[in-house]
Amino acid sequence: MWRYIVRRVFLQGIPVLLGFTFLLYFVITIAPGSPVTHLRGVPNIDQETIARREAQLGLNDSFPVQYIKWLGRVLRGDLGLSFDSSRRPVAELIMERMPATIILSLSSIILAWAIGIPVGILSARYQYSALDYAVTFLAFVGISIPSFFFGLLLLYVFALKLNVLPAGGFFMAGEARTFMGYVRYLLLPSITLGLSDIAGIARYMRSSLLEVLGQDFLRTARAKGLAESIVLYKHALRNALLPILTLMGFTIPFIFSGAVIVESIFAWPGLGSLAIQAVNERNYPVIMGINLMFAVLIFLGNLIADISYAVADPRIRYE
Repeated sequence: MWRYIVRRVFLQGIPVLLGFTFLLYFVITIAPGSPVTHLRGVPNIDQETIARREAQLGLNDSFPVQYIKWLGRVLRGDLGLSFDSSRRPVAELIMERMPATIILSLSSIILAWAIGIPVGILSARYQYSALDYAVTFLAFVGISIPSFFFGLLLLYVFALKLNVLPAGGFFMAGEARTFMGYVRYLLLPSITLGLSDIAGIARYMRSSLLEVLGQDFLRTARAKGLAESIVLYKHALRNALLPILTLMGFTIPFIFSGAVIVESIFAWPGLGSLAIQAVNERNYPVIMGINLMFAVLIFLGNLIADISYAVADPRIRYE
């Protein structure tokens, strides 16, 4: 197992991360605009001031030189300084926004698994019933509907029309942080962020359980007179959950990355709003820092899924 982990990290993970960061840095540097674009056309700002600002930010260097300098700082554990007027460390900006994103993402993950797995089990147990058809239809709708549209729909219904939930933000100044307060602010963005995962987990759970229910060892269990609930929940469910573990590795990083859109819709003070602000300002170090973090999360998620699969199924061995 340890040899497999070492190979995944050094032979796959590091080369992929290097290639990803190289391409990303290349794309953002050739994109229209620059970190000093907003200075052009500003009264009383001459070209000399703009040139001095470009030199200060290292924008006069060629792309390879800029990337190598950035990579060298990252290898020393330094994500660089923000290009905005504050010149704050990128790591500090990310850590400042990280708690809000973690709270939102974890609540969405818990919601997705708490709803998706039971719904998938019920759909498989009552196959071809009205419940099964309803779950299948709603799952396809949940997978297909864009998160930004669903989020705006929830805002319109529950925040504007019914006025029962806040339209966005995360606690007002001076507001007491109670459990119900967290629920009120988290409910709409969590549902929006976790919708596609709820639908996907329900569909995977249904198909996996149906496949297991048709196997011979369950026919033997029924022939021995075991109750259907014991056959389903004790014997079938454990085996059906194995493929679902693979989804766990993909769900975690993609929920974090999907938070970019959801946080913008609900004015959530997390990494998503910081990423969009950085893109608008062409703030290269912040863009690279956030995307590097998401890339590492995706790699770790895949690695954890593979390891979990081997732990749950003794037949699987990684050499």
